Amino acid sequence: MPVPHGKCEKRMVAFEFRCFPKRIEIPVGVRGQPLHACQMSPRLAAVLHRSRIRVLGDLHGRKVGDFAWQRNCGFNTLHELDSLVRRVQSPAENASRAGKATRSHRPPYRAVALRRRLGEGRASHRKAATEASFTIPKSVCEVRFDELPTTRRLASVVRSIGARTLGDLNGLSAHELLQCKNCYWHTVAEIQQLIERAIAGEFDAERIEESKAAAELLTLLEQGMAKLSRRQNQFLVARIRGLTFAEIGRRFGLTRARVHQVTVKALDTLRKTWGPRVPRLLDMVKRRLSLSNASELTPALLEQWVGESSRCLRLSRKAHVRLIAELDADILLSTNRKFLC
Repeated sequence: MPVPHGKCEKRMVAFEFRCFPKRIEIPVGVRGQPLHACQMSPRLAAVLHRSRIRVLGDLHGRKVGDFAWQRNCGFNTLHELDSLVRRVQSPAENASRAGKATRSHRPPYRAVALRRRLGEGRASHRKAATEASFTIPKSVCEVRFDELPTTRRLASVVRSIGARTLGDLNGLSAHELLQCKNCYWHTVAEIQQLIERAIAGEFDAERIEESKAAAELLTLLEQGMAKLSRRQNQFLVARIRGLTFAEIGRRFGLTRARVHQVTVKALDTLRKTWGPRVPRLLDMVKRRLSLSNASELTPALLEQWVGESSRCLRLSRKAHVRLIAELDADILLSTNRKFLC
């Protein structure tokens, strides 16, 4: 799932600027120096090339954090760029790049002091990054990652550090996360977004009223469908309107297996869009169905449960019955076949 713009974006920009707050200053004498003459990793070279940086002077006035939005540019790449800028700014580097004929006879202890200052600069950046740590309130500490709408990249990162709940990230710095394999700025932003949504109560499954469970479930499902990709939404709408996987495949020029794969992924995303709320609401609907005199879930029964809230719903009750049946195997078994065909 892509990270949306908004508060999450602002937090990520603020974090970058705390790590690399100063603007880059390139000495006048080396601004015309081509980048290929500088020693750097292929990853950093690709990032600068995509940013249309051809000579060192193109970096003047920009910030290292500005490049965080480039693809494949993580904290280590930004740190390498910062180190490159510091080398360019050092007197010894400037002297060599300016084409001075005489070698610098700077005493060795001056070179040691210079390296020490560079090391202190890197340490200050790392300290600034360490201070930007996650704070998880107790009210959302028990929310599990396997119940949340996470990307595969984030799921891999939290699995690699052994985090199972949001509370496991409490006190962990963004810098520490960025050291994990395949963890980039957008992964940090995704975590921050999940924390904000959890604090806002979007994943709270404890405050659900039994009498309003059906209406809330249908509302959340329709809102979740709006967040799906275009293809996932098309396949899922076609499915709950009664088409088979083969019929959907013929309509879109795909195989039945591919349609089934996309639909299963869409249903899994739909279950997790609101954290544990949708699974909890499905359980409440099953419990209410077992306690009622009805032996199966029907559009009429669902309409009765929803009441006046049905005016705000876009899909028909028959489509809702099919969607609920697709999401829960137990409800599927107790649903009349004529409502699924």
